[in-house]
Amino acid sequence: MKTKISLSQCMIVKNEEKNIRKALTWGKNIVCEQIVVDTGSTDKTVEIAEEMGAKVFRFKWIDDFSAAKNFAIEQASGNWIAFLDADEYFSEEDTKKILPLLAQLEEERRKLKIPLMVRSSLANLDEEGKTTSIATQARLFSNVKSLRYDGSIHETLMIGGNKAPRAFEARDVLTVYHTGYSEKVYEETRKLERNTNILKKEVDKNPENYEAWAYLGDSLLANKQMKEAEEAYNLVVEHMSSELFQERRDFVFCNLLKIKYYSKVKDEKEILETYQKSVEFACLAPDTEYWVGRWMLDNGKLEQGIGYLELALSRLDQYNRDGNLDMAGSLPYIYSRLFDACKSLNHVQDAVRYGTLFLRMEPYGEVVLMEMIRIFKGGSTGEEIAAAILSFLSKLYDLSRAKDKLFLIRVSRKLMFKELENKVFNLFNQKEKDFFHENEHKILGL
Repeated sequence: MKTKISLSQCMIVKNEEKNIRKALTWGKNIVCEQIVVDTGSTDKTVEIAEEMGAKVFRFKWIDDFSAAKNFAIEQASGNWIAFLDADEYFSEEDTKKILPLLAQLEEERRKLKIPLMVRSSLANLDEEGKTTSIATQARLFSNVKSLRYDGSIHETLMIGGNKAPRAFEARDVLTVYHTGYSEKVYEETRKLERNTNILKKEVDKNPENYEAWAYLGDSLLANKQMKEAEEAYNLVVEHMSSELFQERRDFVFCNLLKIKYYSKVKDEKEILETYQKSVEFACLAPDTEYWVGRWMLDNGKLEQGIGYLELALSRLDQYNRDGNLDMAGSLPYIYSRLFDACKSLNHVQDAVRYGTLFLRMEPYGEVVLMEMIRIFKGGSTGEEIAAAILSFLSKLYDLSRAKDKLFLIRVSRKLMFKELENKVFNLFNQKEKDFFHENEHKILGL
Protein backbone atom coordinates (compact mmCIF):
# COMPACT_ATOMS: atom_id res chain seq x y z
CA MET A 1 0.00 0.00 0.00
CA LYS A 2 1.40 3.34 -1.07
CA THR A 3 2.22 5.70 1.80
CA LYS A 4 0.00 8.77 1.69
CA ILE A 5 1.50 12.10 2.67
CA SER A 6 -0.65 15.04 3.70
CA LEU A 7 1.61 18.05 4.08
CA SER A 8 0.47 21.08 6.07
CA GLN A 9 2.30 24.33 5.38
CA CYS A 10 2.53 26.52 8.48
CA MET A 11 3.99 29.95 9.14
CA ILE A 12 3.82 32.76 11.67
CA VAL A 13 3.75 36.28 10.25
CA LYS A 14 3.64 39.94 11.05
CA ASN A 15 3.52 42.65 8.36
CA GLU A 16 4.69 40.41 5.53
CA GLU A 17 2.57 41.81 2.69
CA LYS A 18 5.68 41.94 0.44
CA ASN A 19 6.46 38.26 0.93
CA ILE A 20 3.18 36.50 1.70
CA ARG A 21 2.15 35.80 -1.92
CA LYS A 22 5.43 34.07 -2.75
CA ALA A 23 5.39 32.31 0.61
CA LEU A 24 1.98 30.82 -0.19
CA THR A 25 2.74 30.05 -3.83
CA TRP A 26 5.74 27.69 -3.77
CA GLY A 27 3.85 24.85 -2.04
CA LYS A 28 0.37 25.41 -3.41
CA ASN A 29 0.37 22.23 -5.50
CA ILE A 30 1.76 19.84 -2.87
CA VAL A 31 0.22 20.89 0.47
CA CYS A 32 -3.17 19.91 1.81
CA GLU A 33 -3.61 23.18 3.69
CA GLN A 34 -1.83 26.46 4.39
CA ILE A 35 -1.96 27.76 7.94
CA VAL A 36 -1.00 31.36 8.62
CA VAL A 37 -0.78 32.55 12.22
CA ASP A 38 -0.74 36.33 12.39
CA THR A 39 0.90 37.93 15.41
CA GLY A 40 -0.33 41.49 14.94
CA SER A 41 -0.03 42.68 11.33
CA THR A 42 -1.09 46.23 10.52
CA ASP A 43 -0.63 45.91 6.74
CA LYS A 44 -2.43 43.73 4.15
CA THR A 45 -0.78 40.43 5.17
CA VAL A 46 -3.98 38.86 6.53
CA GLU A 47 -6.11 40.12 3.65
CA ILE A 48 -3.74 38.65 1.04
CA ALA A 49 -3.40 35.34 2.90
CA GLU A 50 -7.19 34.93 3.11
CA GLU A 51 -7.56 35.91 -0.54
CA MET A 52 -5.09 33.11 -1.45
CA GLY A 53 -7.10 30.53 0.47
CA ALA A 54 -4.97 30.15 3.58
CA LYS A 55 -6.50 29.38 6.97
CA VAL A 56 -5.67 32.46 9.03
CA PHE A 57 -5.49 32.44 12.84
CA ARG A 58 -4.64 35.24 15.28
CA PHE A 59 -2.16 34.82 18.10
CA LYS A 60 -1.25 37.53 20.58
CA TRP A 61 2.51 38.10 20.46
CA ILE A 62 4.17 37.32 23.82
CA ASP A 63 7.86 37.56 22.82
CA ASP A 64 7.98 33.81 22.33
CA PHE A 65 8.53 32.30 18.87
CA SER A 66 8.00 28.74 20.06
CA ALA A 67 4.61 29.58 21.54
CA ALA A 68 3.44 31.09 18.25
CA LYS A 69 4.86 28.28 16.12
CA ASN A 70 3.46 25.55 18.34
CA PHE A 71 0.03 27.21 18.13
CA ALA A 72 0.31 27.01 14.33
CA ILE A 73 1.24 23.31 14.45
CA GLU A 74 -1.78 22.59 16.63
CA GLN A 75 -4.04 23.84 13.83
CA ALA A 76 -2.48 21.46 11.27
CA SER A 77 -4.16 18.23 10.16
CA GLY A 78 -1.42 16.86 7.88
CA ASN A 79 0.90 14.03 8.94
CA TRP A 80 3.91 16.20 7.96
CA ILE A 81 4.60 19.90 8.50
CA ALA A 82 6.45 22.36 6.25
CA PHE A 83 7.32 25.29 8.52
CA LEU A 84 9.01 28.05 6.57
CA ASP A 85 9.11 31.75 7.40
CA ALA A 86 7.33 34.19 5.11
CA ASP A 87 10.68 35.23 3.60
CA GLU A 88 11.66 31.63 2.76
CA TYR A 89 10.73 29.34 -0.13
CA PHE A 90 11.69 26.18 -2.00
CA SER A 91 12.45 26.38 -5.71
CA GLU A 92 9.96 24.87 -8.15
CA GLU A 93 12.45 22.08 -8.91
CA ASP A 94 12.96 21.18 -5.24
CA THR A 95 9.24 21.37 -4.49
CA LYS A 96 8.69 18.38 -6.79
CA LYS A 97 11.07 16.29 -4.68
CA ILE A 98 9.36 16.86 -1.33
CA LEU A 99 6.37 14.49 -1.38
CA PRO A 100 8.31 11.46 -2.74
CA LEU A 101 11.00 12.05 -0.11
CA LEU A 102 8.45 12.34 2.71
CA ALA A 103 6.64 9.19 1.55
CA GLN A 104 9.90 7.29 1.88
CA LEU A 105 10.58 8.77 5.33
CA GLU A 106 7.03 8.17 6.57
CA GLU A 107 7.44 4.44 6.03
CA GLU A 108 10.60 4.53 8.11
CA ARG A 109 8.93 6.67 10.78
CA ARG A 110 6.09 4.17 11.17
CA LYS A 111 8.52 1.28 11.56
CA LEU A 112 10.64 3.12 14.14
CA LYS A 113 7.63 4.80 15.79
CA ILE A 114 9.58 8.04 16.26
CA PRO A 115 9.20 11.54 14.81
CA LEU A 116 11.58 12.59 12.05
CA MET A 117 12.76 15.89 10.67
CA VAL A 118 14.43 16.75 7.36
CA ARG A 119 17.54 18.93 7.37
CA SER A 120 17.97 20.90 4.15
CA SER A 121 20.39 23.57 3.04
CA LEU A 122 19.36 27.16 3.69
CA ALA A 123 20.80 29.79 1.34
CA ASN A 124 20.72 33.38 2.56
CA LEU A 125 20.26 35.79 -0.34
CA ASP A 126 21.14 39.46 -0.67
CA GLU A 127 19.12 42.15 -2.46
CA GLU A 128 20.49 40.98 -5.82
CA GLY A 129 19.54 37.35 -5.20
CA LYS A 130 23.12 36.18 -4.67
CA THR A 131 23.93 33.67 -1.95
CA THR A 132 25.82 35.32 0.91
CA SER A 133 26.01 32.38 3.30
CA ILE A 134 24.71 28.83 3.65
CA ALA A 135 23.31 27.09 6.70
CA THR A 136 21.49 23.83 7.51
CA GLN A 137 17.97 23.98 8.92
CA ALA A 138 15.00 21.67 9.56
CA ARG A 139 11.88 22.98 7.83
CA LEU A 140 10.04 19.66 7.26
CA PHE A 141 9.06 17.36 10.13
CA SER A 142 6.54 14.80 11.36
CA ASN A 143 3.33 16.13 12.85
CA VAL A 144 3.24 14.25 16.15
CA LYS A 145 2.16 15.66 19.52
CA SER A 146 5.48 15.08 21.24
CA LEU A 147 7.47 17.14 18.69
CA ARG A 148 7.31 20.87 19.33
CA TYR A 149 9.49 23.97 19.21
CA ASP A 150 11.41 24.94 22.34
CA GLY A 151 12.96 28.31 23.26
CA SER A 152 11.50 31.81 23.14
CA ILE A 153 13.93 32.80 20.36
CA HIS A 154 16.21 30.78 18.06
CA GLU A 155 13.73 28.01 18.71
CA THR A 156 14.56 24.38 17.99
CA LEU A 157 12.48 21.25 17.46
CA MET A 158 12.55 18.96 20.49
CA ILE A 159 10.78 15.80 21.62
CA GLY A 160 9.20 16.41 25.00
CA GLY A 161 11.27 19.57 25.36
CA ASN A 162 14.56 17.78 25.98
CA LYS A 163 15.44 15.40 23.13
CA ALA A 164 16.30 16.21 19.54
CA PRO A 165 14.40 14.19 16.90
CA ARG A 166 16.19 11.95 14.45
CA ALA A 167 17.20 13.95 11.37
CA PHE A 168 17.33 12.89 7.74
CA GLU A 169 20.09 14.74 5.88
CA ALA A 170 18.78 16.25 2.63
CA ARG A 171 21.24 19.12 2.24
CA ASP A 172 22.27 17.89 -1.19
CA VAL A 173 18.65 17.41 -2.26
CA LEU A 174 16.67 20.39 -0.94
CA THR A 175 17.50 24.07 -0.47
CA VAL A 176 15.40 26.69 1.27
CA TYR A 177 16.03 30.21 -0.04
CA HIS A 178 15.91 32.97 2.57
CA THR A 179 15.67 36.66 1.70
CA GLY A 180 15.35 38.09 5.21
CA TYR A 181 18.98 38.85 6.14
CA SER A 182 19.52 41.91 3.96
CA GLU A 183 20.02 45.33 5.57
CA LYS A 184 16.99 46.69 3.73
CA VAL A 185 14.75 43.98 5.21
CA TYR A 186 16.14 44.57 8.69
CA GLU A 187 15.37 48.29 8.37
CA GLU A 188 11.84 47.67 7.10
CA THR A 189 10.85 44.98 9.60
CA ARG A 190 12.87 46.04 12.68
CA LYS A 191 13.47 42.32 13.32
CA LEU A 192 16.88 43.03 14.82
CA GLU A 193 15.45 45.43 17.37
CA ARG A 194 12.77 42.89 18.30
CA ASN A 195 15.23 40.00 18.62
CA THR A 196 17.74 42.07 20.58
CA ASN A 197 15.09 43.17 23.04
CA ILE A 198 13.92 39.57 23.61
CA LEU A 199 17.49 38.39 24.19
CA LYS A 200 18.29 41.26 26.54
CA LYS A 201 15.28 40.22 28.62
CA GLU A 202 16.61 36.66 28.64
CA VAL A 203 20.08 37.63 29.91
CA ASP A 204 18.63 40.11 32.41
CA LYS A 205 16.44 37.33 33.78
CA ASN A 206 19.31 34.82 33.81
CA PRO A 207 22.80 36.37 33.45
CA GLU A 208 24.32 32.88 33.35
CA ASN A 209 22.37 31.87 30.24
CA TYR A 210 25.42 31.95 27.97
CA GLU A 211 23.52 30.53 25.02
CA ALA A 212 21.31 33.63 25.15
CA TRP A 213 24.45 35.81 25.42
CA ALA A 214 25.81 34.11 22.28
CA TYR A 215 22.59 34.79 20.36
CA LEU A 216 22.60 38.36 21.66
CA GLY A 217 26.07 38.72 20.18
CA ASP A 218 24.68 37.55 16.82
CA SER A 219 21.92 40.18 16.87
CA LEU A 220 24.30 42.95 17.88
CA LEU A 221 26.73 41.96 15.15
CA ALA A 222 23.96 41.92 12.54
CA ASN A 223 23.09 45.45 13.71
CA LYS A 224 26.77 46.43 13.25
CA GLN A 225 27.23 47.03 16.98
CA MET A 226 30.57 45.27 16.81
CA LYS A 227 32.02 46.43 20.11
CA GLU A 228 28.93 45.33 22.04
CA ALA A 229 28.81 42.05 20.10
CA GLU A 230 32.46 41.35 20.90
CA GLU A 231 31.81 41.97 24.60
CA ALA A 232 28.91 39.49 24.55
CA TYR A 233 30.98 36.85 22.78
CA ASN A 234 33.96 37.36 25.12
CA LEU A 235 31.67 36.76 28.08
CA VAL A 236 30.58 33.46 26.51
CA VAL A 237 34.21 32.44 25.89
CA GLU A 238 35.09 33.19 29.53
CA HIS A 239 32.37 30.75 30.62
CA MET A 240 32.63 28.31 27.72
CA SER A 241 31.61 24.77 28.57
CA SER A 242 30.50 21.59 26.84
CA GLU A 243 26.92 22.42 27.87
CA LEU A 244 26.82 25.03 25.13
CA PHE A 245 25.69 23.45 21.86
CA GLN A 246 28.50 22.69 19.42
CA GLU A 247 27.09 25.09 16.81
CA ARG A 248 26.90 27.90 19.35
CA ARG A 249 30.51 27.32 20.44
CA ASP A 250 31.57 27.27 16.82
CA PHE A 251 29.93 30.50 15.79
CA VAL A 252 30.98 32.46 18.84
CA PHE A 253 34.56 31.99 17.62
CA CYS A 254 33.67 32.45 13.95
CA ASN A 255 31.98 35.75 14.70
CA LEU A 256 34.72 36.93 17.06
CA LEU A 257 37.25 36.43 14.25
CA LYS A 258 34.87 38.09 11.80
CA ILE A 259 34.65 41.13 14.11
CA LYS A 260 38.43 41.32 14.42
CA TYR A 261 38.77 41.10 10.64
CA TYR A 262 36.32 43.91 9.91
CA SER A 263 37.69 45.98 12.79
CA LYS A 264 41.05 45.81 10.96
CA VAL A 265 42.94 44.46 13.95
CA LYS A 266 46.66 44.73 13.18
CA ASP A 267 48.03 42.44 15.87
CA GLU A 268 48.59 38.94 14.48
CA LYS A 269 48.97 37.63 18.03
CA GLU A 270 45.42 38.77 18.87
CA ILE A 271 44.02 36.98 15.81
CA LEU A 272 45.92 33.76 16.50
CA GLU A 273 45.05 33.72 20.21
CA THR A 274 41.35 33.75 19.36
CA TYR A 275 41.87 31.10 16.71
CA GLN A 276 43.83 28.92 19.13
CA LYS A 277 40.97 29.10 21.64
CA SER A 278 38.61 27.88 18.92
CA VAL A 279 40.91 24.89 18.41
CA GLU A 280 41.05 24.20 22.15
CA PHE A 281 37.25 24.13 22.27
CA ALA A 282 37.11 21.78 19.26
CA CYS A 283 35.44 24.29 16.95
CA LEU A 284 34.23 22.48 13.83
CA ALA A 285 33.11 25.39 11.65
CA PRO A 286 35.58 26.20 8.84
CA ASP A 287 34.74 29.91 9.03
CA THR A 288 37.42 30.23 11.73
CA GLU A 289 40.18 29.37 9.24
CA TYR A 290 38.39 31.42 6.58
CA TRP A 291 38.56 34.66 8.57
CA VAL A 292 42.15 34.02 9.70
CA GLY A 293 43.13 33.27 6.09
CA ARG A 294 41.56 36.50 4.83
CA TRP A 295 43.33 38.46 7.56
CA MET A 296 46.68 36.90 6.65
CA LEU A 297 46.30 37.70 2.95
CA ASP A 298 45.18 41.28 3.65
CA ASN A 299 48.28 41.76 5.79
CA GLY A 300 50.72 40.42 3.22
CA LYS A 301 51.27 37.02 4.85
CA LEU A 302 50.60 35.06 1.68
CA GLU A 303 51.92 31.63 2.60
CA GLN A 304 50.01 31.64 5.90
CA GLY A 305 46.87 32.96 4.21
CA ILE A 306 46.96 30.24 1.57
CA GLY A 307 47.42 27.60 4.28
CA TYR A 308 44.44 28.76 6.34
CA LEU A 309 42.13 29.13 3.34
CA GLU A 310 43.09 25.70 2.02
CA LEU A 311 42.41 24.24 5.46
CA ALA A 312 39.03 26.01 5.50
CA LEU A 313 38.13 24.50 2.12
CA SER A 314 39.07 20.98 3.22
CA ARG A 315 37.05 21.36 6.42
CA LEU A 316 34.07 22.74 4.51
CA ASP A 317 33.78 19.41 2.67
CA GLN A 318 33.54 17.59 6.00
CA TYR A 319 31.24 20.03 7.81
CA ASN A 320 27.80 18.55 8.50
CA ARG A 321 26.45 20.73 11.28
CA ASP A 322 23.78 23.41 11.48
CA GLY A 323 24.72 27.06 11.43
CA ASN A 324 25.52 29.86 9.04
CA LEU A 325 28.76 29.59 7.04
CA ASP A 326 29.99 32.82 5.49
CA MET A 327 32.60 31.01 3.43
CA ALA A 328 30.03 28.72 1.81
CA GLY A 329 28.56 31.74 0.04
CA SER A 330 32.00 33.15 -0.81
CA LEU A 331 33.71 30.37 -2.75
CA PRO A 332 34.38 32.46 -5.90
CA TYR A 333 35.97 35.12 -3.68
CA ILE A 334 38.13 32.50 -1.92
CA TYR A 335 39.30 31.00 -5.20
CA SER A 336 40.15 34.44 -6.60
CA ARG A 337 42.16 35.34 -3.48
CA LEU A 338 44.01 32.03 -3.62
CA PHE A 339 44.66 32.57 -7.34
CA ASP A 340 46.15 36.01 -6.70
CA ALA A 341 48.27 34.81 -3.77
CA CYS A 342 49.64 31.76 -5.59
CA LYS A 343 50.39 33.85 -8.67
CA SER A 344 52.26 36.39 -6.53
CA LEU A 345 54.37 33.59 -5.05
CA ASN A 346 54.94 32.11 -8.51
CA HIS A 347 53.14 28.92 -7.52
CA VAL A 348 51.96 28.55 -11.11
CA GLN A 349 50.31 25.14 -10.90
CA ASP A 350 48.26 26.13 -7.83
CA ALA A 351 47.38 29.49 -9.38
CA VAL A 352 46.01 27.74 -12.47
CA ARG A 353 44.03 25.31 -10.30
CA TYR A 354 42.36 28.07 -8.28
CA GLY A 355 41.85 30.26 -11.33
CA THR A 356 40.07 27.36 -13.02
CA LEU A 357 37.86 26.76 -9.97
CA PHE A 358 36.98 30.46 -9.92
CA LEU A 359 36.09 30.55 -13.63
CA ARG A 360 33.88 27.48 -13.29
CA MET A 361 31.78 29.45 -10.81
CA GLU A 362 32.22 32.90 -12.37
CA PRO A 363 32.94 32.26 -16.07
CA TYR A 364 32.78 35.94 -16.96
CA GLY A 365 35.34 36.97 -14.36
CA GLU A 366 37.36 38.96 -16.85
CA VAL A 367 40.30 39.94 -14.64
CA VAL A 368 41.06 36.37 -13.55
CA LEU A 369 40.69 35.03 -17.10
CA MET A 370 43.09 37.65 -18.45
CA GLU A 371 45.68 36.76 -15.80
CA MET A 372 45.22 33.05 -16.54
CA ILE A 373 45.88 33.65 -20.25
CA ARG A 374 48.96 35.70 -19.38
CA ILE A 375 50.26 32.78 -17.31
CA PHE A 376 49.68 30.31 -20.17
CA LYS A 377 51.09 32.66 -22.77
CA GLY A 378 54.24 33.60 -20.87
CA GLY A 379 56.48 35.27 -23.41
CA SER A 380 55.29 33.11 -26.29
CA THR A 381 53.42 34.27 -29.36
CA GLY A 382 52.01 32.67 -32.45
CA GLU A 383 49.39 30.21 -33.63
CA GLU A 384 50.60 27.24 -31.60
CA ILE A 385 50.23 28.84 -28.16
CA ALA A 386 46.89 30.39 -29.19
CA ALA A 387 45.60 26.95 -30.20
CA ALA A 388 46.74 25.43 -26.89
CA ILE A 389 45.04 28.20 -24.89
CA LEU A 390 41.82 27.88 -26.90
CA SER A 391 41.84 24.13 -26.20
CA PHE A 392 41.97 24.89 -22.48
CA LEU A 393 39.23 27.53 -22.76
CA SER A 394 36.97 25.04 -24.54
CA LYS A 395 36.73 23.14 -21.23
CA LEU A 396 35.36 26.24 -19.49
CA TYR A 397 33.29 27.88 -22.22
CA ASP A 398 30.70 26.70 -24.72
CA LEU A 399 32.36 27.62 -28.01
CA SER A 400 29.09 27.08 -29.87
CA ARG A 401 27.49 29.85 -27.82
CA ALA A 402 27.72 33.40 -29.19
CA LYS A 403 27.88 35.02 -25.74
CA ASP A 404 30.94 32.99 -24.73
CA LYS A 405 32.73 33.62 -28.01
CA LEU A 406 32.07 37.37 -27.83
CA PHE A 407 33.43 37.41 -24.28
CA LEU A 408 36.61 35.64 -25.36
CA ILE A 409 37.01 38.04 -28.29
CA ARG A 410 36.81 40.99 -25.90
CA VAL A 411 39.39 39.47 -23.54
CA SER A 412 41.72 38.64 -26.43
CA ARG A 413 41.48 42.19 -27.75
CA LYS A 414 42.26 43.67 -24.33
CA LEU A 415 45.31 41.42 -24.11
CA MET A 416 46.28 42.37 -27.69
CA PHE A 417 46.47 38.65 -28.38
CA LYS A 418 45.58 38.76 -32.07
CA GLU A 419 46.18 35.06 -32.75
CA LEU A 420 43.70 33.99 -30.06
CA GLU A 421 41.18 36.60 -31.18
CA ASN A 422 41.37 35.29 -34.76
CA LYS A 423 40.91 31.68 -33.67
CA VAL A 424 37.79 32.58 -31.67
CA PHE A 425 36.48 34.74 -34.52
CA ASN A 426 36.85 31.84 -36.93
CA LEU A 427 34.39 29.87 -34.78
CA PHE A 428 31.62 32.37 -35.61
CA ASN A 429 29.03 31.48 -38.19
CA GLN A 430 28.25 34.12 -40.81
CA LYS A 431 25.33 35.57 -38.87
CA GLU A 432 27.51 35.97 -35.76
CA LYS A 433 30.29 37.57 -37.82
CA ASP A 434 27.85 40.10 -39.25
CA PHE A 435 26.51 40.89 -35.79
CA PHE A 436 30.04 41.34 -34.45
CA HIS A 437 31.04 43.73 -37.24
CA GLU A 438 27.88 45.79 -36.73
CA ASN A 439 28.34 46.02 -32.94
CA GLU A 440 32.12 45.75 -32.54
CA HIS A 441 32.64 48.96 -30.55
CA LYS A 442 29.82 48.15 -28.15
CA ILE A 443 30.90 44.53 -27.67
CA LEU A 444 34.52 45.43 -27.02
CA GLY A 445 33.64 48.38 -24.82
CA LEU A 446 35.59 50.77 -27.04
